[in-house]
Parts: sequence; C-alpha cells; structure tokens
Amino acid sequence: MTSTPLPTPPRTGLRARRLLPRLAAAAAVVALAVPLAACSAGASDPSTAAGTATGTAAGATSPAAEPAPPAAPQHQPGGGELTKGDVDAWLDGALGSALQTTGIPGATVSVVSDGQVLTARGYGLADTGTDGDPARPVDPDDTLFRIGSVSKVVSATAIMQLVEQGKLDLDADVQQYLDFDLDTPKGAITLRHLLTHTAGFEEVIAGLIGTPGSEKTLREAVTDAPPAQVYEPGTTPAYSNYGATLAGYVAERVSGKPFAELVQEQVLDRAGMTSSSFAQPLPADLDARLAKGYPNDSAPSVPTEVVNAAPAGAMSATASDMARFMLAHLGDLPAEQSLLEPATLDEMHRPALGADQLGTLAVGQRMDLGFFDDSTPGVPAFGHDGDTQVFHSAMRMFPESDAGIFVSFNASGRTPTATLDLRTTLLQGFADRYLRDASPSDDASAAGSSLTTDETVGGAGQLDSAAAAAAMAGTFTSSRSPVTNPGALLALSGQTTIVPRSDGTIAVTPKPLATTTGVYELVDEHLWREVGGDSLLATRTDGDSDDADATVQAISWGASFTMLRAQPWQVASTALPSVIAAVAVLLVSVVAWPTAALVGLGRRTGRRDLVAARRPEAGRRRRALLLSRIGQVATLLALVGWAVVAGQAMSFVDVSAGSIRVVQALQLVGVVAIVPAAVAAVQAVRERRGWASVTGRVLVVVALVVLAVFAVTWRLLSPSVSF
Repeated sequence: MTSTPLPTPPRTGLRARRLLPRLAAAAAVVALAVPLAACSAGASDPSTAAGTATGTAAGATSPAAEPAPPAAPQHQPGGGELTKGDVDAWLDGALGSALQTTGIPGATVSVVSDGQVLTARGYGLADTGTDGDPARPVDPDDTLFRIGSVSKVVSATAIMQLVEQGKLDLDADVQQYLDFDLDTPKGAITLRHLLTHTAGFEEVIAGLIGTPGSEKTLREAVTDAPPAQVYEPGTTPAYSNYGATLAGYVAERVSGKPFAELVQEQVLDRAGMTSSSFAQPLPADLDARLAKGYPNDSAPSVPTEVVNAAPAGAMSATASDMARFMLAHLGDLPAEQSLLEPATLDEMHRPALGADQLGTLAVGQRMDLGFFDDSTPGVPAFGHDGDTQVFHSAMRMFPESDAGIFVSFNASGRTPTATLDLRTTLLQGFADRYLRDASPSDDASAAGSSLTTDETVGGAGQLDSAAAAAAMAGTFTSSRSPVTNPGALLALSGQTTIVPRSDGTIAVTPKPLATTTGVYELVDEHLWREVGGDSLLATRTDGDSDDADATVQAISWGASFTMLRAQPWQVASTALPSVIAAVAVLLVSVVAWPTAALVGLGRRTGRRDLVAARRPEAGRRRRALLLSRIGQVATLLALVGWAVVAGQAMSFVDVSAGSIRVVQALQLVGVVAIVPAAVAAVQAVRERRGWASVTGRVLVVVALVVLAVFAVTWRLLSPSVSF
C-alpha cells in the first residue's frame, strides 16, 4: 500500500458535473408538465372552449348562464322585380364596391329567368396590368374564368348523355368499363357512387393543381397512385375529386373519344357555349381571353393552373356561356340544343341515394347526380361551387322559379374567406330579393326534409333533445381526409368539437364553412338546423337508431361531406400536447449535450473515473448514449420535415416521394433509437448515477415512445407516400 493520498478532484468540477444534469432534468420535467397541465385544463372540460367561443362562462350549467341562441332564421323579405334593370342595379350595388374592399380584381356574373339570359355583367379587371400587359376589364361575353369544381356538373351531363344512350349503367360495377384493376376492398363502385361522392375514397391532394408543363393524360391521372377505398360505397359522403375524374375516364373509355373532345362536342358546342373548353392548355384564341388569377388585387398573377383531374375542375368558360348551361338544365333551350331528356334532367336534380344506403343521414341534404342540393327554406335549389387556388365560382339554379345565377372571381382576396363570404352573400341575396314572397314567412320546408317547419318542430318537441345533444358530444374529423398514408396527419387540423348546451341545443366549433361557433337545434329525429341560419346536420348512430343511448358516429352536411367521430388517439387536443411535451424533452436533452461539454461535463477526474473508463462496459454505455442522441436528433429533424410536407400539401405544392422517404427514414431512426435510449436509462439506474440522470434518460425514452406511437398511428411510416 502507499501512504500517498489520492488526488482530490476540484470541487467546482464535481459541482458542475452534478448540477447540470439536474438542471437539464428539471427543465425537461417543466417542459413536460406545462403542456400537459394546459391540456388537462382545456380538455378536461370541453364546454370551456365552446363556452368561450359562444360567449358562455366556463362551467355554466343553466340556461340563464348561457347566451340566448341567435334569432330564428330570418331572410330578407322578397318581392323584388326580376327584371334586367332591377337585377343590374342590384348587382352593381352588391359587387361594385365589394371587389375593392375584399381585394378581388374582377368578377363575372350571369342571371337567367323564364327561359332567357336576363343579364350578364363584368366587374373590375381580368388583367390588372401588374405583369406588364395592359390592364383589361372583365367582359362577361368575352372573358373566360376557370370555374373549378363547377366543371363536375358539366362532366356529369356528358356522362348522363351516355346513360340515356344505354352505353352506361348508373348502378353497374365501373370495373367493367375500365382498362385497369381498381382496388375496391370495401365494395364495388358504381357511377351513382362516383357522381354522389360516396365511392368511399380517401382524399388525394398530390398532383391536383399544377403549373404549365405538368399536364397528364386522363388515364395517368386515374392510374398513378389512386387513393385507397376506406368507406363502404354508398354509406359515407366524402367529397372526391378522384371519383369525379374516374367517372370522366369511364365516359372517355365508353365513348372512344378523349374526354375534353367528348364534352366539347356533346355538351359545349351543342348548347352554344362557344367560348368554353376543358382543354389544357386552351386553344390560342381562348387563352388570349382568359382572365389572370391573383392571390389578391395587389399581388402579381400566378401561372395558369393545370388541373390534371380534368373532369373534376379543368373547365374555362365565360359567364354568358354558363348562362346557356343553366338554361339547358332548367329545360329552356330549344330542342336541337337541349342536352338531356326532361326525365333525365329530373333524375339529375333529385337526391340519388336513400336511407337504404345512407341510413339516417338521408334526412339531411343529399347529393343529386353531380349537383349539390342547395335548397334553403322556401326556395328549392341545386348547383355547385368551384375553387382553384385563385379562381372561385358558384352556380345556383332555382327550378320552381325557372331562374339561375352564376358568379366567378379571379382572386382569393385579402382574407381567407373573402370570396366565400361574397358569393354566399350574393347567392342568398338573390334568392331573398327575387324568389321569396314579399313578406317573411316561416312555413317553408327545411332543406333536405320532407316536413314543413311546423311539423318538424312539433316532431322535435316530442324528442329528448338533451339526450340527442349528449349523443353528439365529442370531437369529429372530416371524411375528406387522407387515411392510409402520411397525409393522415392533416386530420389534426380542422377538427370539429361539439358540446351540448343546457337548453338542448349544441355548440359546433367551428361550424361548417366557417371559423366561428354555430348553435344548432334539433328539428327532427337525426336532423339539426342552425339557430339563425339554414345549415343542416344529419346524424347516424353506431347502433339501433331508436336506441336512446346510441352514440352519434357520423354527421353529414352540405350533401357531400361527413364528420366522423374521432378515436381518442385522433383528438388533436390530446395528441398535440403529448407531441409538444415529447419534443420539449428531446430539445432540452439535445441542447444539454453541447452545454455539458462547454462546462466540462463528462471530463474524467480522479482514479475512480480513470478505472471506470478502462472497463469494457464503459464503451457500450457510450455507444448506447450516442445512438440514443442520434435518434433524438433524427426524430426532431423528421418532425420539422413533416411540418414542411404538411404545409406544402395544404398549399397544393407537390412533394416528391424521395423527400418524403428521407423524412420517413429519419422518423424510423428515431423509432429504433428507443432501444439504445432504454439501455442507457437502465445503465443509469444500475450505476446509481443519481435522480437527475435517471429522470432525464427515462424522460427521453418516454418522449421517443410517444413520438413513435404518433408516427405509427398517423401513418407517417406508411409504405404509400402518395396523398
């Protein structure tokens, strides 16, 4: 033995070595606790959020504590004279100043009535001149606008012509018309399903809107990575551009003509729509007359959009041509120009699915063949809206009044809902002013219901609205979402929360096509109507529809959209705080490494450290820590990558499969890193490295597991990356 004392390591080094892990662990605990506490505070009582949105104090339990619901639906008294002079003056007032205040450069409008084109008007500029070309005003007879999904009803018209001719069967399996195998694990698909958005397809975004040079053939559009079928056909409305495109491809196959040529000959030319086309690019003479599209009136124009799902949204047309299309569907064109037989027109303009397919969702609005049921109390209507990134259009026809209106804008405006609000105001204002009785009336039937208002409310009075409201409570996601691929992540945004109110109504946040809360009242069994509005919600439960304890699983609105009850792991208020907390832990852990290095953490001093460093297990320990840290960094990089991918997808910017595979590889490294992270945590426990080190490593394992579960449940590691 030696009597020489062992060297004493500097106490400041020991203090730093012990203190920093504790600080890092404490920070990690705080980072984990704060979001979870916030989540607990907000999620433990869903009524809090709804109460805030509707002006209700949190925890309110009595009607007196809740704000009074909005007044009953009140439309403006009608009685306006549907003449060219009155309509022109009304349109000038409704649109003239609105374009400037909303930041929309131009608009085009046409109105038909009693078999005639009543008026066609152009407002603002088709070309603002910001790109160096001379400014050009909108001319309703000359200026073409991209009409987006309004194209679908033109495509449906061509398809129904083939049905009339006996070349297509609405209720036959479409596989017999195709030259490729369509994967339909949930059931065979028919044209009826495709024209009513009930074929069961998940949403697909990739390649929907491109730039010049990205054109595809129609066959390529339907065969390149088709979406999965995730719902039983005929049961769940889920708006699908792919479905409409597939229907167009069926027409192309059966007719033996390219789809654009088929529609041009059989619909556009026949109806006298000489300034309209599905061609991409447009013929030179039409392209020279096409309005430019803008984000708003102060921004430069965007390149002409290419819609590869052509039957779903590629058409360009003038307002005057769209007036002729409305006359065709109102049955007002001469026989030689008529597009369909009266019986076929009637079939296209009535609901195409019933309760045997939709169940109790059939009490609400339902799709016609290609058209939306856009009826409001007292005013039956059908039509379609259409949106590209910069063009926004809408068309409504009112069969009982033999009237119709079409409007299109060439910009999105300065606010996210500028064009939606403006066209809604215009369409509702037209119906109120010209198609309603001169005095307000409340005896009209609710849209989508066969009962009058008095009958409906009377029936609802015999129902247990409180129980019905309780069955609605929860969080819902949209059926129009990717499901089987990383695009499923998009379902975390736009979720809808429904909270029962003490008076038997429900608060829906956000209500459809809005960012605000709507209050809905029960007006019939399985049917809710917005208090102060016309919006309808139809419900379907998970069991016997007469079972008072059955929980609502599906809510349809707007004829082609369904809200589906979210599974617990899908609820954003649960998933996101957990992810945020896990990310905070990893960030603290990652930042702690260089910080520890700077203060000399891990510097071996003293004989104990020298001896420990020579042990074989020391190398294994360092390897476990290194692999854990690599996994942590990879996981954080993957999450950044997914955020970028989601942002690009929501902006219709194509993301290459290679880029997504790289992000998936990073995510997979993070999943695998759970093993070395767990080994490092076990080593810390065995070596009694102190509570700070053990806590920090355990938190890292938990964070990696949370993010791995998130990646698996949201399909981030799916073999399919097409969405």
